[in-house]
Amino acid sequence: MSAPSPKRPPGRPRSDAARQAILEAADALLAEVGFAGLTMEGIAARAGVGKATVYRWWPSKGAVAMEAFLAGLTPRIAYPCTDSAVDDILTQMLRLAEAYRGAGGRVVCELIALGQADPEALAVFLDGYLLPRREAAKDVLRRGVAAGQIRPDANLDAMVDALYAPIFLRILLRHQPLDDDFIRHIASLVFSGLVPR
Repeated sequence: MSAPSPKRPPGRPRSDAARQAILEAADALLAEVGFAGLTMEGIAARAGVGKATVYRWWPSKGAVAMEAFLAGLTPRIAYPCTDSAVDDILTQMLRLAEAYRGAGGRVVCELIALGQADPEALAVFLDGYLLPRREAAKDVLRRGVAAGQIRPDANLDAMVDALYAPIFLRILLRHQPLDDDFIRHIASLVFSGLVPR
C-alpha cells in the first residue's frame, strides 16, 4: 500500500516562474517609480499575474519590494572572502558605492526617508536590509581580528558606522560625489588606527 500523497493547499499551485516575474516586475518598478509609487496592482500588472498571486507570497508592498531590491542588489554587494579582511571590506565598499550611484541609491534614500514617518517602512528597511548587512560586515571584521589584521580591542559596531555612514551621508545629501577615491580614503582612515602595528 502506498503512502497517501500530501495534501495540497487550496487554490492554484504556486509557480516559480510567476514568483520570479513578480520579483522582476517589482525591481523594475522600484527603479522607475520608487517605493512611494509602487503598488501591488502595478506589480501584478507588470508581472502578468493577478493581485492575489502577489499576496500569496508577500503580505505587503514593502515585503515584495524589499525582496526584489535585495535579489537584485545582494549578489552585487557581496563580501569577498580572501586572506585579507581589510581588502574584503574595501572591495565590498567599492561595490556598494557603485550600486548606490545608480537606482539602488535612490531606492535606499527613499526607504530611509519613508521610514522617518512610517515605522513599518523603517522596520522593513532595517530588518530586511541594513541590520543583516551590518552583521555581515562585522563577520568580516571578526575574521580580521582572528587573523591578527585588526586590533582585538576594536569596537566593531563603531568601525561599521565609521566605514559606512559616510556612504549614506553622500547618497542622502548628494553634496559631494560618491566616487571610488572617497571610498578608499574612508577605508584608509578607519583602518589606519585599527591595524596592529
